[in-house]
Amino acid sequence: MKKGLFLLLLTVIAVGCKCEETLTVYSLTEDEKALVPYQLNQTVKWIDHNNNIHNGLLSKITENFDEGGGRGEDCSRVQYNRLISYIQFNNFKYEILFEKRNPTEINLVIQEYIDNTITRSFIRGIKLDSFTTIEFNGEAYENAALLKQSVLDGEAFGHLVYSKTNGIEFILFEDGTWYKRVE
Repeated sequence: MKKGLFLLLLTVIAVGCKCEETLTVYSLTEDEKALVPYQLNQTVKWIDHNNNIHNGLLSKITENFDEGGGRGEDCSRVQYNRLISYIQFNNFKYEILFEKRNPTEINLVIQEYIDNTITRSFIRGIKLDSFTTIEFNGEAYENAALLKQSVLDGEAFGHLVYSKTNGIEFILFEDGTWYKRVE
């Protein structure tokens, strides 16, 4: 009798733990991919607040899918399409990440790295119609979006202007220093 009850309980548990797995994939559209104006091996030139020129090279562009979160009780999985560009300068680099995490919005994350350590992050959820004319620091940027630096504890933060045409246009750092793209 005990064996029969044990087998019945084991069968109920085994059958009750199965669920049908579902996979949701959020893919970047061609219009969303076009928000990345960079080409591999392209040179990007910035000038800084001291009139120093910084030449960067588009060293890598990758597209992949990342699986976010774990499987919930409903056994669902989600994959996010990511498009990542890297601009390498002499002693620092920038990573520009477009990530589709839901059907209506893209995460735009731009991070500065020094010695492979993230030193600054600019983050914004955007839609295709989020790009407009931005007036910032005395200049106008067409088809652009303004990103604010991600910080903790209400510290001072920087701003970054990103345009559909040129990518990173202007970065104003928390200490008042800046980089500006030049042709």
